[in-house]
Amino acid sequence: MGPLALLALLTLSGCVRVQAALAVTEDDLVSGQLVIASVAAKQGDTGPTLTVPPELDGKVTTQLYTADGYVGQTVSFQGLSFADITLLSDSITEGKQYRLSFRRSGDLVTMAGSVDLTELPADRSDVQIKVSFPGTIRHTDGINDNGTVTWKPKPGAVTEFDATVQYTDTSGVSWTKWVLIVGSSAIGVALLVLALAYFTHRRADRAARRETEPV
Repeated sequence: MGPLALLALLTLSGCVRVQAALAVTEDDLVSGQLVIASVAAKQGDTGPTLTVPPELDGKVTTQLYTADGYVGQTVSFQGLSFADITLLSDSITEGKQYRLSFRRSGDLVTMAGSVDLTELPADRSDVQIKVSFPGTIRHTDGINDNGTVTWKPKPGAVTEFDATVQYTDTSGVSWTKWVLIVGSSAIGVALLVLALAYFTHRRADRAARRETEPV
């Protein structure tokens, strides 16, 4: 969804359509499709020109989009890493008016972003963002429908959006499990130390009694 930054390239005097549908996997890969379009200003208008960073050749494709009087491009990508999404955003954005980031810590993934539509009139935009996550949505300011979160940024304002997701632990030990494992290990070591101390004390007592007993 870094390509939301492509809004900066649209002709703001016309109507804008941006429709983003993304899916995030547990191995931190993002796939999806974006429609980036505006109402044709003149005959033969093909909409905004989009630039894909050369590092993402083969991962990101574009094709012509025409519908309801809008012209532009459909941007499709498969298996982009969180870093790829950032690269795509940074390579296209001018002025940093739009941002998106994914971060993972253990089995928690957080997504945060913002869309600046302050220059768009209220009746000249059709913007919708949908992101599907694995696991459980712990917090979001969007509308959560069984793991798919939707945002509709308002024209004439800056819209911030976020989500925190707890992944199902399939590829490693989660932070919670790690704490339990470490805690159990610590208890086991403590019990072992106590047992060794107890038996050492018993052996010392027996040795002392043998020395004091009459021959």
